Amino acid sequence: MVSSAADAGEESAVEAGVEGVAETVDASASVRAALDRVLASADFASSPRLAAFLRFVVESTLDGRADALKGYTIAVEALGRPPSFDPQSDPIVRVEATRLRRALDRYYATVGADDPVIIDVPKGGYVPQFRARGPDDAALADPDASAVPPGSTEVPAEIIRPRRLLPALAAGLAVVVTAGLGFALWDADIKAPRDAATAAATADRIRLPLVEVRTFEASGDGAPPMTELRAIEERMRDAFARFDFTQVRAAGADIHESAVAEACAAKVPRSVFSLAGLAEGRPDGTFSLAVRLTDRCDGSIVWSTMMDGLSGAAKLAESEQRVIHDVAVAVMEGYGVVQVRARAQALARAPASGYGCVAAAAAQRRSDSQETRPEMKAETRQETRGINVDECLAELTRRDPAFALGHAVRAETQLQRTLHDDTPAPSEAELEVMLDEAERAVELAPASAYAARALALVQLFAGEPDEAVTTAERALRLNPLDFDVAATVGVVFIGAGRIAEGEALLANARREGAVATPFRDSYLALAAFLRGDLIAAQAMLPQLTLHPTVENRIALALSLHALGRHSEEREVVNLMVHQASDGADGVRRLVTRLLPSKDHASRALAALESAGLSADAGAGKPPRG
Repeated sequence: MVSSAADAGEESAVEAGVEGVAETVDASASVRAALDRVLASADFASSPRLAAFLRFVVESTLDGRADALKGYTIAVEALGRPPSFDPQSDPIVRVEATRLRRALDRYYATVGADDPVIIDVPKGGYVPQFRARGPDDAALADPDASAVPPGSTEVPAEIIRPRRLLPALAAGLAVVVTAGLGFALWDADIKAPRDAATAAATADRIRLPLVEVRTFEASGDGAPPMTELRAIEERMRDAFARFDFTQVRAAGADIHESAVAEACAAKVPRSVFSLAGLAEGRPDGTFSLAVRLTDRCDGSIVWSTMMDGLSGAAKLAESEQRVIHDVAVAVMEGYGVVQVRARAQALARAPASGYGCVAAAAAQRRSDSQETRPEMKAETRQETRGINVDECLAELTRRDPAFALGHAVRAETQLQRTLHDDTPAPSEAELEVMLDEAERAVELAPASAYAARALALVQLFAGEPDEAVTTAERALRLNPLDFDVAATVGVVFIGAGRIAEGEALLANARREGAVATPFRDSYLALAAFLRGDLIAAQAMLPQLTLHPTVENRIALALSLHALGRHSEEREVVNLMVHQASDGADGVRRLVTRLLPSKDHASRALAALESAGLSADAGAGKPPRG
């Protein structure tokens, strides 16, 4: 039988991409069989978008169309984007390629460890390669092979793929937990190259708060020399720059009065802050440092502190750490002076700005996590001036797709909202959307601790606890002084089964002033249940009762179970089942989202089942509302 020209082209394409697979048409059959095995696995069966991506690139290669595998073609033909798709402004293909490589790594390291043919999509392109498994392919099971080379400043998009947990990093986490400073974890290699002009232009469009650290002054005999004060200033700027949602001016780039007036009085204004310091020598050889933060739009001093007993020379590093820690925690945290004041100003004066949308999302998340009462919702609507957060975030990411934090905020807001819908757990489709947004944020801003935090939380609820822990560890390394991030990392650790570390991170974050939200309380209560800590379980009851979110009710029922208060536990379980639109199944699904560790989820579900969580528990339930 004579082969057609199409058959010949297919064989040629297959042979070009196959290493060690039998040649001619048998190679095509082997690759398609390998593709079917991959697509049948859990990761791909639960993710139609990943499956469509992989099938498209493999079939295109087998059909001799490898040259057509470009970002635009994949977006339009495989991912359903419209013909107007712009690959320069929308990184969806790169994001999905990252997820695809990660899923393939996981597949061949687990259920596909014995597959005879391996499908790979190398970095730098979208054309797959196929090869027969040989002795050297054991390296596929070692994801650390893709680590960043020593001394490199590049942060590849694949940094979020699952990796073994390094003992050295685990030891480093203990430094963050016990010392609360963790400067040793500040890894210069994490900083990704960034176009300063582009970053400044984005910050200006979004109207992010502007912060400058002015030259510190010295007064009196015994004051530290100017070289030491410059060192403190520079470390202060570096520390501030690691916090998200602000633009920090570089040394020597002080904001002139004309620029301040323009920013504050613009049609869409932005907040401008200035930090200054005065060092004064003391007779005992130490010095004090007075630090003040000024709102330059109205000239008011909005925060100040005096730090005594500081030392220079050989003990300068210790003094630097103390100063930077105390100032950064008070000023730059999500609950610090700059963000709280800037969010209030944006909602009052610039609600239509990108930062106004971010501020409205923060207000909504606070409302959703704190209360479910109608009057609280009314207060939030008034505070946000009726902003539709979902719409404004969608518009923000559409209008400025390169604004990474917009994608991260959108992912976290979507997750928070699904926890308070009638169905008390995000669906697979909803989680796919959240993962898209969160992974895009990390790709666009690999040095953002907030973006890593948002992705870790979504990964946890998506049933990827190992990946969530890896991403959460990275968030800690990116900014060990952001204790709001550290508190979320503590939640991720508890959910993933690393309970002691998670509790320690949450406790330390609270000591540093991080807000004790009901969501975090629920995880502390879950940890107490899993450890059988009756004292901790008892201590959590008032908070869990005060804020009756669905995750808090689960934690409340489990705390009551641990304390042996089974009649009260049954009341809480029955209430949850009656309030959930899909009854007991919805409660079970949320438990597995909160605790993706199978052993821990099984323990929690067994306790709830013993309290009446059953398929018919919702039978005859009264109408909702």
